Amino acid sequence: MHFIIYFLWGLCFASPLNAQPLSLENIYINPQNQKLSEALVLYNSANPCENCLETIKLLKQIIENDYQNRLQLYLIDTQAHPEFISFFHLDAPVTLVIIRIDDGAAFGYQKLTGMQSQTDDTNTFTRRITEFIDNFFGWD
Repeated sequence: MHFIIYFLWGLCFASPLNAQPLSLENIYINPQNQKLSEALVLYNSANPCENCLETIKLLKQIIENDYQNRLQLYLIDTQAHPEFISFFHLDAPVTLVIIRIDDGAAFGYQKLTGMQSQTDDTNTFTRRITEFIDNFFGWD
Protein backbone atom coordinates (compact mmCIF):
# COMPACT_ATOMS: atom_id res chain seq x y z
CA MET A 1 0.00 0.00 0.00
CA HIS A 2 2.99 2.32 -0.37
CA PHE A 3 1.17 3.72 -3.39
CA ILE A 4 -1.19 5.63 -1.08
CA ILE A 5 1.64 7.84 0.16
CA TYR A 6 2.98 8.43 -3.33
CA PHE A 7 -0.50 8.98 -4.75
CA LEU A 8 -1.47 11.47 -2.06
CA TRP A 9 1.95 13.11 -2.29
CA GLY A 10 1.38 13.58 -6.01
CA LEU A 11 -2.07 15.00 -5.37
CA CYS A 12 -0.67 17.47 -2.89
CA PHE A 13 1.38 19.17 -5.56
CA ALA A 14 -0.84 18.57 -8.58
CA SER A 15 -3.38 21.32 -7.92
CA PRO A 16 -1.76 24.77 -7.61
CA LEU A 17 -5.15 26.49 -8.04
CA ASN A 18 -6.31 25.66 -4.50
CA ALA A 19 -5.81 28.47 -2.02
CA GLN A 20 -4.24 26.16 0.56
CA PRO A 21 -2.98 23.06 -1.23
CA LEU A 22 -2.26 19.99 0.81
CA SER A 23 1.38 19.31 1.41
CA LEU A 24 3.26 16.18 2.37
CA GLU A 25 4.20 17.79 5.67
CA ASN A 26 0.64 18.48 6.82
CA ILE A 27 -0.65 15.12 5.62
CA TYR A 28 1.93 12.75 7.06
CA ILE A 29 3.92 14.41 9.84
CA ASN A 30 2.55 15.79 13.09
CA PRO A 31 4.02 18.90 14.77
CA GLN A 32 6.35 16.81 16.97
CA ASN A 33 7.76 15.23 13.81
CA GLN A 34 6.43 11.79 14.80
CA LYS A 35 4.68 9.80 12.12
CA LEU A 36 1.20 8.82 13.23
CA SER A 37 -1.58 6.88 11.62
CA GLU A 38 -4.30 9.15 10.30
CA ALA A 39 -7.99 9.82 10.59
CA LEU A 40 -9.41 11.77 7.67
CA VAL A 41 -12.88 13.26 8.05
CA LEU A 42 -14.01 13.92 4.50
CA TYR A 43 -17.05 16.12 3.89
CA ASN A 44 -18.48 18.32 1.14
CA SER A 45 -19.23 21.90 2.20
CA ALA A 46 -21.20 22.53 -1.01
CA ASN A 47 -23.62 19.69 -0.28
CA PRO A 48 -23.96 19.31 3.51
CA CYS A 49 -26.51 17.03 5.11
CA GLU A 50 -28.78 17.88 8.02
CA ASN A 51 -26.52 16.29 10.64
CA CYS A 52 -23.16 16.71 8.92
CA LEU A 53 -21.84 19.44 11.23
CA GLU A 54 -22.82 17.46 14.33
CA THR A 55 -21.20 14.32 12.88
CA ILE A 56 -17.95 16.15 12.13
CA LYS A 57 -17.95 17.74 15.59
CA LEU A 58 -18.44 14.34 17.30
CA LEU A 59 -15.77 12.65 15.17
CA LYS A 60 -13.30 15.42 15.96
CA GLN A 61 -14.09 15.18 19.67
CA ILE A 62 -13.73 11.37 19.77
CA ILE A 63 -10.43 11.32 17.89
CA GLU A 64 -8.89 14.21 19.81
CA ASN A 65 -9.99 12.83 23.20
CA ASP A 66 -9.56 9.08 22.74
CA TYR A 67 -6.70 8.84 20.25
CA GLN A 68 -4.34 11.64 21.20
CA ASN A 69 -0.77 10.71 20.19
CA ARG A 70 -2.11 7.71 18.21
CA LEU A 71 -3.97 9.33 15.31
CA GLN A 72 -3.47 12.57 13.45
CA LEU A 73 -6.83 14.13 12.52
CA TYR A 74 -7.47 15.97 9.27
CA LEU A 75 -10.74 17.61 8.24
CA ILE A 76 -10.85 17.69 4.44
CA ASP A 77 -13.46 19.48 2.39
CA THR A 78 -13.83 17.47 -0.81
CA GLN A 79 -15.30 20.54 -2.50
CA ALA A 80 -11.81 22.03 -2.37
CA HIS A 81 -10.02 18.69 -2.86
CA PRO A 82 -12.13 16.54 -5.21
CA GLU A 83 -9.23 14.14 -5.78
CA PHE A 84 -10.18 12.44 -2.50
CA ILE A 85 -13.64 11.60 -3.90
CA SER A 86 -12.28 9.44 -6.67
CA PHE A 87 -9.37 8.00 -4.71
CA PHE A 88 -11.50 6.82 -1.77
CA HIS A 89 -14.66 6.22 -3.86
CA LEU A 90 -16.72 8.59 -1.73
CA ASP A 91 -20.49 8.77 -2.10
CA ALA A 92 -21.61 9.80 1.40
CA PRO A 93 -21.86 13.34 2.80
CA VAL A 94 -19.39 12.50 5.60
CA THR A 95 -16.81 9.71 5.52
CA LEU A 96 -14.23 8.70 8.09
CA VAL A 97 -11.10 7.18 6.54
CA ILE A 98 -8.41 5.76 8.78
CA ILE A 99 -4.97 5.04 7.36
CA ARG A 100 -2.34 2.88 9.03
CA ILE A 101 1.06 4.61 8.85
CA ASP A 102 4.19 2.80 9.97
CA ASP A 103 7.68 4.21 9.46
CA GLY A 104 6.25 6.77 7.06
CA ALA A 105 4.60 4.18 4.81
CA ALA A 106 0.87 3.56 4.44
CA PHE A 107 -0.26 0.00 5.13
CA GLY A 108 -3.91 0.15 4.20
CA TYR A 109 -6.99 2.11 4.97
CA GLN A 110 -10.61 1.56 5.94
CA LYS A 111 -13.58 3.88 5.54
CA LEU A 112 -16.82 4.30 7.45
CA THR A 113 -19.95 6.00 6.12
CA GLY A 114 -23.55 6.48 7.26
CA MET A 115 -22.60 8.09 10.56
CA GLN A 116 -24.68 11.22 10.03
CA SER A 117 -27.89 9.31 10.72
CA GLN A 118 -26.64 8.07 14.11
CA THR A 119 -25.77 11.23 16.03
CA ASP A 120 -28.84 11.23 18.29
CA ASP A 121 -27.28 8.85 20.81
CA THR A 122 -23.72 10.05 21.41
CA ASN A 123 -22.79 6.97 23.49
CA THR A 124 -23.77 4.59 20.68
CA PHE A 125 -22.11 6.85 18.12
CA THR A 126 -18.89 6.97 20.15
CA ARG A 127 -18.92 3.20 20.67
CA ARG A 128 -19.38 2.61 16.92
CA ILE A 129 -16.47 4.91 16.02
CA THR A 130 -14.09 3.55 18.66
CA GLU A 131 -14.90 -0.06 17.73
CA PHE A 132 -14.28 0.74 14.06
CA ILE A 133 -10.90 2.36 14.80
CA ASP A 134 -9.79 -0.15 17.43
CA ASN A 135 -10.71 -3.15 15.23
CA PHE A 136 -8.78 -1.79 12.26
CA PHE A 137 -5.63 -1.10 14.27
CA GLY A 138 -5.98 -4.04 16.67
CA TRP A 139 -6.11 -1.69 19.66
CA ASP A 140 -7.96 -2.53 22.88
